[in-house]
Amino acid sequence: MKNKLNRGRENKTYISLLLVVGLAFGVFFTSKTWMYDDSAIAQTAFNESIGGLSQTILTLRDWEYNPSNELMEVTMERNHTGTDAVEPTFSFYAKEQHASQKYNAELVYQSDNNMVVQIEDVPESFQVIGLFVTEHRDQNILKQEYKKQLENKGGEATVTDQDINESDLPEPEEVIIVGDYRKIDINQSLVTKTDKGYKKESIMADMERTKQEITTIIEEDIPFQEDLITTLKEEKKSLEQDMAFETQEEQTDTEREIEQKDKAIEDAKSEIEKLKKKVKELQDKYQNREEKLNALTQNKDDNQQQDHDKVDADNAKRDKQAASNNQQDDNNGSAKKDEK
Repeated sequence: MKNKLNRGRENKTYISLLLVVGLAFGVFFTSKTWMYDDSAIAQTAFNESIGGLSQTILTLRDWEYNPSNELMEVTMERNHTGTDAVEPTFSFYAKEQHASQKYNAELVYQSDNNMVVQIEDVPESFQVIGLFVTEHRDQNILKQEYKKQLENKGGEATVTDQDINESDLPEPEEVIIVGDYRKIDINQSLVTKTDKGYKKESIMADMERTKQEITTIIEEDIPFQEDLITTLKEEKKSLEQDMAFETQEEQTDTEREIEQKDKAIEDAKSEIEKLKKKVKELQDKYQNREEKLNALTQNKDDNQQQDHDKVDADNAKRDKQAASNNQQDDNNGSAKKDEK
């Protein structure tokens, strides 16, 4: 009886320990959804230039994560700003903060100035993850630069490419783009798309940015300059009224100040004209992107129509063949009857 009681107590103890461990694991893996995180956000800024590479300026445009398939997708814009005639290529890998394990990162789409990189097998428990972007310059260009350096230092001018070791060339440059779980968008439908799908998304995102830029200029920048002109004119009028009660020396100083107001007014008017011109350029850009999007959609519709037409043609061909076979069967049947 005593042994049974002891075993019962032991079982209750084990069950309690299991419950505590299970609760601890539950708290750990779901803490991001309900616990307040007051640590500093380590997110690379969106829509701002990222330096660190010799030939390329990167801009982070979007970062999404699908916890269901543990897939991340990072969208970047790249601009070739260096002097190399051949644009560099890029390689990628990802790693969580304070961890040694690397995640596979693959370039799934690129256009003239856009790159989409997917990071695979990222657990939902991640906090901060870094995407390492390595810029690989053309080897022939690097060898030419190395030979010029030797010549400038008084070295052998007859050195050939075969004389240059890979260790003589500079290491590829690398930047880290950091994603913080609090700034990464959750997208439950995130999957790998087709090239057309990514191209369509890229065009639509560019249109949205262009539209926002137009709105900012029209609703904020131009009104600011107009308000500035109004304020300057009021200040100028006040100065002109004060001149009637000033000495000659004071009037000279006031006239100089009025001239400065006039110049500031003209500068503000000039800035408004530049902003209006910028709006026109952005509107043309928006229309251009809209035409590209329509053409892309039209091509898709055309392809679908071609598929439908092909199916209809195949169906019609089968129906015609079936009708011909039926007619042949009828003829054969009639011939047999005539023979009888």
